[in-house]
Amino acid sequence: MSVLNIIAVATLLGGAAWTTPALIRQRFRDPMRVHLCLALLLMGAGNVLAQPPFLQFADSFTFPGFAKITYNIEVLIGLCLMVGFLKERPLRRWAPPWPWEVGLLLICLAGMITVTALLPDALRSHTLTSEFLADWRVRTFYNFGNVYLLFGYAASAYLARQHAREGSPLRRLSLNMITAGLAGLAFTCVFRFLWVNLPTLREPGRPIVYTDVFFFGQDATIVVCAGLSLPFFVSVVQAARERLDQHRQFRGLEELWHRLVKVHPELVLEQNRAKPLLANSTALYRRYVECRDGLTRLSPYLQLAAEGAPGPGSRSDVRASARLIAQALRLHGKHDAGRGRPPTEVLVGSSRNRHSIDDHDYEEDLGALITLSQTLRTLRTDQETAD
Repeated sequence: MSVLNIIAVATLLGGAAWTTPALIRQRFRDPMRVHLCLALLLMGAGNVLAQPPFLQFADSFTFPGFAKITYNIEVLIGLCLMVGFLKERPLRRWAPPWPWEVGLLLICLAGMITVTALLPDALRSHTLTSEFLADWRVRTFYNFGNVYLLFGYAASAYLARQHAREGSPLRRLSLNMITAGLAGLAFTCVFRFLWVNLPTLREPGRPIVYTDVFFFGQDATIVVCAGLSLPFFVSVVQAARERLDQHRQFRGLEELWHRLVKVHPELVLEQNRAKPLLANSTALYRRYVECRDGLTRLSPYLQLAAEGAPGPGSRSDVRASARLIAQALRLHGKHDAGRGRPPTEVLVGSSRNRHSIDDHDYEEDLGALITLSQTLRTLRTDQETAD
């Protein structure tokens, strides 16, 4: 199997696998996604079966020509489903396939199966060479297949181009790439029809032979695969960027979290919890809650530190809030300020006038705590440098 074939098969089967989780969540009640998933799966499986080792293996357990007719059936049905997927308007709404489209598919498949049954065993493993194309039954087989391939590629290219006129820039770029690739594949069908039916085109010395068009078709297939894969790769990049940002925020809380956990180890409910290699949203939120809970538990000492502060300060002064927390942590080891008085929550590191965490915007409050934590680290570093 060539590298280009591997890329095509991986793209088709990978696309089918990508759509499967959403289908499972919806219990396969989304006809649009069912169309797409089955189309990619059948065309990918057909391309796998079309490789010579798989052809020979399948024929050895069945009969000569079984694998060839089977992979053609898979590819044509997959192409029919792809046309059905692309003709949805909007894409989330299901509509039955065109009756004449299904009729054309059935006629072509019936013709290919009938011709295969008429062929002797020696000709059932035919290829697009003059040796095999001299037989009218082989030519008829390829003509039936070409009719639907040309229709399927041309219809898919037209429908993809229609969809490419609207939507996000990424969606338009992806569909335009798919359109260009499908148009190239439709061109190969036209040349294949001429190659099969015009013996003069197969004469030696011609500047263009079927091998050249075959490689052109593989290039067009790669363009289609690139268009299909583009949204996936962009979503992977976005997910990776989001994960890295979450890890950065997770690390940003580290200084504050370590100081609070040192005086209140019970903040960490899972003491044997492994440090995540790359923190996700769950780990980030858990650390945020532990920091916020730690500040609440430190409130009596914060109140005591605030009473001993030289001035009222500003709630928007992050350095003042960081110094207040550092002083409260020092007082924690010297005084039992919480005994005999109710815990009083003191919100620090925020310019808002609200004192209830339930009223805070999570992202805004998280950003304030990260800034506070980084300021604590800066103060510690400055003090260590001064010492």
